[in-house]
Amino acid sequence: MSELLPLFPLDVVLFPRMVLPLHIFEERYKEMIGECLRSKTPFGVLYAHDRTTERVGCLARILKVLKKYDDGRMDLLTRGGDRFGILHFDTSTSYLRGRTEPFADRDRAQPPERTAVEGLLELYRETARILNRTEADKLVVSSDYQGLCFQIAAGFALPKKVKQRVLEGRSETERVAILTAYFNENLPRLRRTLVAAKRAGSNGHVR
Repeated sequence: MSELLPLFPLDVVLFPRMVLPLHIFEERYKEMIGECLRSKTPFGVLYAHDRTTERVGCLARILKVLKKYDDGRMDLLTRGGDRFGILHFDTSTSYLRGRTEPFADRDRAQPPERTAVEGLLELYRETARILNRTEADKLVVSSDYQGLCFQIAAGFALPKKVKQRVLEGRSETERVAILTAYFNENLPRLRRTLVAAKRAGSNGHVR
């Protein structure tokens, strides 16, 4: 992108096609969103944490203004678009802006191995079953698996630092590996918790 992109640092990781509701209340972001609405242009969402703002984010397009308040606050519905990388930040306005460049996969034409995807899906679905989550039932798996990991990371309660790593993955193969490693690391603890809960339910004692 040649023009400066308005940026919204948030404690959230936005993914392509992910729907994100927002409540706009700070004056600087009221101004920013007002300009985006007038020009019908997107803004960028960057994960901000621990006094750090990540440099790879996702465009957010405003789908609908759900509500406008008398004091200028707004409730919005947005959807994630393409990813971008920050070349440099600009602080000359009340809100943050950035000079950006596209952030795309390096090997989009090379889908991950089927066995790797099947292994990830098995881990993901087992995790969802243990946690009584229903996100796995809504998963849409395309023939080339593109966007699969974004779906999983957007809809599941993963640590945000893991979500950011998924967002920064430069291929679906890389993202499959990131999520597989996460679920492999955490599933043993969840399985032990499930076994303990079943024992407690059957005899009142957890061993």
